[in-house]
Amino acid sequence: MSNVMPKSIKDYSLDELDALIDTIRERRLKSVRIYEESEKLRHLARIEGLEVQYDKQLEMFRKELERVDKHIDRLELRTLKLRAIRLEIEQ
Repeated sequence: MSNVMPKSIKDYSLDELDALIDTIRERRLKSVRIYEESEKLRHLARIEGLEVQYDKQLEMFRKELERVDKHIDRLELRTLKLRAIRLEIEQ
């Protein structure tokens, strides 16, 4: 196995330096794209999680609203009964 020493940067031609810089830029851009895609997926996962929470809260709100409606109906009926009794008392 021969020991080949890597070329010193000072021995690179301008074209070789340009090629090296292009390679470094491409590798960096690839990493940036992976990072951005990962961030996008994380954001989507967070949004989906928030949507699930929102849907649950909205469903609980709907059920509570139905209960309030039933209580209001009972109160209105109770008010009618009280008015009827009051009318009988006043006669």
